[in-house]
Formats: sequence, structure tokens, C-alpha cells
Amino acid sequence: MLKIMVSFFRVPSRVLLPGKRWIVFLFFAVVCIPPVLHADIPPGYYNTIEGKRDATLKTALHTIIRPHTQLEYYSSSTHFRSTDWHPEGYFWDMYSREKRTSWSNLNREHCMPKSWWSPQPEYTVAYSDLHNLYPSNVAANSAKSNYALGIVGAVYEFDNGVSKVGNNTYPGYSATVFEPANEYKGDFARTYMYMVTCYEDYAPNWRSTGTESMLYQNTYPVFKPYAISLLMKWHREDPVSQKEIDRNNAVHVIQGNRNPYIDFPALAEFIWGNSKGQAWNTDEAGGALEDIFSLSFRYDRDELLVRLSPAVGVAYSIHSIEGRQVLSGMLSGSATTTIPLQGKLNKGVYLFVTETPRKRHAQLFIVV
Repeated sequence: MLKIMVSFFRVPSRVLLPGKRWIVFLFFAVVCIPPVLHADIPPGYYNTIEGKRDATLKTALHTIIRPHTQLEYYSSSTHFRSTDWHPEGYFWDMYSREKRTSWSNLNREHCMPKSWWSPQPEYTVAYSDLHNLYPSNVAANSAKSNYALGIVGAVYEFDNGVSKVGNNTYPGYSATVFEPANEYKGDFARTYMYMVTCYEDYAPNWRSTGTESMLYQNTYPVFKPYAISLLMKWHREDPVSQKEIDRNNAVHVIQGNRNPYIDFPALAEFIWGNSKGQAWNTDEAGGALEDIFSLSFRYDRDELLVRLSPAVGVAYSIHSIEGRQVLSGMLSGSATTTIPLQGKLNKGVYLFVTETPRKRHAQLFIVV
């Protein structure tokens, strides 16, 4: 549930000119949403990571999430009805737009390829880990193979509108790669982060395809510079969704562990990103610490002025009072961003939403 606090102010009568389009801002709204992300974390689950940093922080997470129930691989399709069942009544396939209500033409897809660890991955607990298994269209699964992640250019081997396979254009790696849809890029990044953290003990066994593209055979940083750059970009640009939160909770019920990068997205920054070298404090880095955020409207220019610090490039969206998204885009990455609104919004109440790696911010405004 969103906790909304609103206070009104009186608008001077001189601004209420005939035909004048104006906006009254509600002073303060929806600035404390992080509890949504942390809804079902057991009390004390992450206590041992306090004060840790970099490699020791990653290893502390490994110690927490590594012990869990080993599932039977072929039972995963049954579990998918709990973990990956779309609210509209079909398997949620991140690899295609198909909406299948039965298991026909679907595979159990290892998000991080199983061939990247151990000569016999089917004998490892990671092989049936639900955090790394997703329903997948058969053709997309086959095309994905065990390729590294990347950005596919104009030359491609497969493209179904959601999944792409082809030559990589992202700097740092020149070979064939798999690229998911923008709406799932963060899901993939956080799954890879989970895998190299949960199975830190597999480090000596990371194998050819993975180690030549994305992984070192070590416990830290484990990701190569190319992989860190790409995964952090996707992690920032596609923040944790309600789908991921619900899935993380469902998998926890089934196999007894969680993906910490969904519970606390800022962990990725402390291990591989902009907060490396800093000690983790859940109350601060995990969500309680306020970012600097403000929203104002320049009526003479018909534009929004957004101030956000830390200055990271993050997505924003604007929603009508009915809950319909009417505008979206990316903030510039600088401390101040202007968003032109010329003629784009009708009269009504709107909600502006944006999210940094450590906090979600939202504010109501009215177009009158």
C-alpha cells in the first residue's frame, strides 16, 4: 500500500486567470514507499551483513542465502504456477509474448546458463534453483543457448520482439550475445547477481563460456568489467518491479531463501557500483536514508523541474488518478532534469514516480 500524506495550500487569486492552464502542487506525497520492497523479509534475516563492505559483504550474503532446500528439477513447472503465474491467468514468459495456460511449448530456462558451472551441473543444487529458473518459449530458449548477455546490433540471428540473439554492440565484449526486453533487463541482472553470490563456492568451477565473457574464476569481484558495466546499467534502468517482489516472496516460501538484490537493490551498488568501499547500513543504504528529491512546475514554460540526488540516470513515470500511466521517460542523470509537458496532460490529478537504487519517490500534482 502506498502511504500518502498531502497538505494543500491556497492559490493566490491573481493566478486564476480565464483560460490560464495552471498546476497546484500538493506539498508532499508518497515519499516513503520502500517498505513495499521489504514486505516479507523474516526479522533478522540480513542482520549479519551490517557493517560489511565489498567482498566481505558479498560473502556475508552468500552465507545467508546459500543454505536452502534443493528442489527436484522437473517439479519446477508445478512451482511456476506460484512463482510465475500472471495475474491475467497464464505463465509469465520473459522470453516471448506468448500467453500459455498449459505447459505445452514451454521450457524450464536457466537464466544464467547451467553450462557456466561444473562439468555436471545437473548434480548441483544450483541446477534446480527456482531463483534462476523461469518459464520460457522453446524457440527463444534454444536461441539463447549459453550466450553472454549484451546488446544486439543490426545483425541478429533471432528476434521475436522480446528476446534477441546476435552480435554484441556493448563495449567490452565482441561475440554473439542474448538480449532480453527492456522491461526484464533488471530481472536478468539481479538473477545473475544472485547466482554468483549464492554459489560463491562454485567460483573455481565457472566454466569456459562464462569465464571468457562475464565471469572470473574468483569470489570477488567475480564479474568482469564488461559484465559489471552492463549489469549495473540494467539494474539501474529497470528497477525492481512488483513482479520480482512477488516472485521473490513465492520462491522463499518454496525453497527457503531470498534474492537480496530484490530486497535491497542498493546492495549491488555497495558490491559492484558507486558505493564500493562503504560499509553497509540497512537503515541508511537499505532505504531509510532520504535522497534529496523535489518536484516543481514552471507554469511559464509548462514543464516539470525534478531535482534528485544522488544524480543517477533513473526512469520516471506519471500516472493519472485512475492509475493509468500517461507519460514515462528517463531522468538525465544530472542533479536537475526538466520534463516538457506542452499539451500532454489534461486537467486532473497526477502522480509522479521515480526510484533510485535505494528509494522510491513520488509526488502528487494537479492540472486544473
